[in-house]
Amino acid sequence: MKKITMLKRFVACSICAVICLSLISASDDGLNTQQASAISEEAQENEDNISQAQQKITELMQAQQQLDEQIKSTQGNIEKEEENQKAISKQIETVQKTILALEDSIKELNEQIAQLQTEIEKSENEINKKKQEIDQGTEDFKKRLRALYIVGDSSYASLIAGSSDFYDLLMKMELVKRVANHDNDMIDELISLKAQYEEDKKALEKKKLSLEENKKTLEDQKSKHDDQRKKLQDLMNKSKEIVANLEKQKAAFESNKQSILNDQNSFEKELAELFKKRQEIQKKEEEERLRREEEERKRQQELLRQQEELRRKQQQQQQQQWQQQQQQWQQQQQQWQQQQQQQQSTGSGKLIWPVPGYYGTTSEFGPRWGTNHNGLDISSFGIHGANICAAASGTVIRVENYCPHNYGKNNSCGCGGGYGRYCIIDHGNGLWTLYGHQTNVTCSVGQHVNAGDIIGNVGSTGWSTGDHLHFEVRVNNVAVNPRLFLS
Repeated sequence: MKKITMLKRFVACSICAVICLSLISASDDGLNTQQASAISEEAQENEDNISQAQQKITELMQAQQQLDEQIKSTQGNIEKEEENQKAISKQIETVQKTILALEDSIKELNEQIAQLQTEIEKSENEINKKKQEIDQGTEDFKKRLRALYIVGDSSYASLIAGSSDFYDLLMKMELVKRVANHDNDMIDELISLKAQYEEDKKALEKKKLSLEENKKTLEDQKSKHDDQRKKLQDLMNKSKEIVANLEKQKAAFESNKQSILNDQNSFEKELAELFKKRQEIQKKEEEERLRREEEERKRQQELLRQQEELRRKQQQQQQQQWQQQQQQWQQQQQQWQQQQQQQQSTGSGKLIWPVPGYYGTTSEFGPRWGTNHNGLDISSFGIHGANICAAASGTVIRVENYCPHNYGKNNSCGCGGGYGRYCIIDHGNGLWTLYGHQTNVTCSVGQHVNAGDIIGNVGSTGWSTGDHLHFEVRVNNVAVNPRLFLS
């Protein structure tokens, strides 16, 4: 009887323990559901913030590309350099905004990573708590099994013997059955919950790894933009240096403007006279060419007449001799046509770059400082002494090779009309090219040159602030933009 009484007490205690565990488990599940919902809302808000920041970063980077194109489109004069500086300043401001946006995104990611770490720790605590519950439930179950083992096969007999009636017996048997089923359900549920928490932990770890990778990507972008900001600052400093040099050249030009204009006017008069003489020479050459063509035409007509007469007289007797004369006439005709083609082959209208390997320019054709710059100034680092080549085939018609002032200067030395040592090539059909400020002219008047032939070397003679080639193109003695003819 004592054993039966102890068994009943043990079963009652087990039932109470099961009921308490069920209440605790239900309470914890409700609390965890609320916490998970709150965490999910906060995580979603962080993701929305990061998405908005990424969109802002994308817009700023697109703005940077537009500003880069605007900076590249400027050229080397004061007005455009000042426009260039404004674009660079705006670019620096845009890059700074991009860096701040990246820093905000990195901060958001750090907060979300910290939040995920907190969730992972909470999940681990829940897993440990559930594990303890499983361990405790297992120990309780072992105790019940041990009690049942001690009671042995007489347990049901004891229940029957201890029952007051049949209804009491059924109630006790149903109680034992339900306790056993509840034990099984509790263990299965705890194992399932433990598996679910472990799966959630892996998902959180995966999301944390993804956020870490995104953070590294943003930090790399921030580093690149920091480098870009330094390069832009260097570009701004160089632009200011260019403006300072241009202002210096402009001041020097203004102080010698009248002298330069006088030299230029004098030079223009000389070129006008030279152009007039060249027109007279070309007119005479054209008249001579027409005269020779007329003589050749008459000679050919006479030759044809003689051949026709000879054919009529000796058609049967001297057929072979006539054929030989016919071949000779055809050869002469071909030579005459070749001469005609050679006489008309000058002046293609396409010019090659006159200083191969050096493609920098410091001044373009057009208005400059209140006057018109009649050519293209070609200058690059190390250009001193570089070979100057004829831009097309033609005849050298003017050479000035005297000026001894081969150095940079802020005023005109008066040599060569301001062009120092220079030469002019006539390419036919009114097309001339001029090559100024040479250190030495290596061609001579009357010399025929082909495109690419060396005609001199780059220097700084005449009115020149530094080593460069002043390349000028004239059509009927009117200066035109060389860019229209350079291939």
